[in-house]
Amino acid sequence: MEQHDYAAWEPTLPASRDQRFLRWQDELSSLITPRVSIRTAVPTPEDARRMRDMQIVCEPITVLSLETNAHTINDRLALFAEIENVHVGFCVAFPGVKTSDPMFVQVVAVVPAAQRRGIGRELLAAAATTEPERDIVFATQESNLAAHAMSARFAGELGATLQRVNLGVYPDRYLGIQRGQGYRAWRVKRPR
Repeated sequence: MEQHDYAAWEPTLPASRDQRFLRWQDELSSLITPRVSIRTAVPTPEDARRMRDMQIVCEPITVLSLETNAHTINDRLALFAEIENVHVGFCVAFPGVKTSDPMFVQVVAVVPAAQRRGIGRELLAAAATTEPERDIVFATQESNLAAHAMSARFAGELGATLQRVNLGVYPDRYLGIQRGQGYRAWRVKRPR
């Protein structure tokens, strides 16, 4: 990973007064085209900041520092969804160590202004295409009915089955969760 001065890009004001964040919010409110593009994020201050912007508005995701986001982008598969070059969603995933391990999806997030357009499924599909032989494992909050519906549609599009997995089968850190916060783990079992 290249050396960057992430501290210089780190916002010093609350989001409600940060001009870069407010410009992005204005861009989100004026999106017209429903066409989404997916790209691989790069570990630069700009993409680390884009990820942070989305973390702020996509609850219950933890907002992280730009340097931490850049390390995540560098160490994992990080995908951005964009409409008219405006960041509207992201996915963080990585394949397990062994070839028999699944692809672990830690985060799929779409900003509220762009939800209900299939962007979450597009992000999942893009991550899945990077490891076409692997099953896919992720966790959703029990109360997130939209995530459950998206997961079922995604599995159906792959011709796969969606199976509930007991917590503890995979390390919580692989799923990007903490116990006691109402998560349920899932495995998208791909046909062989």
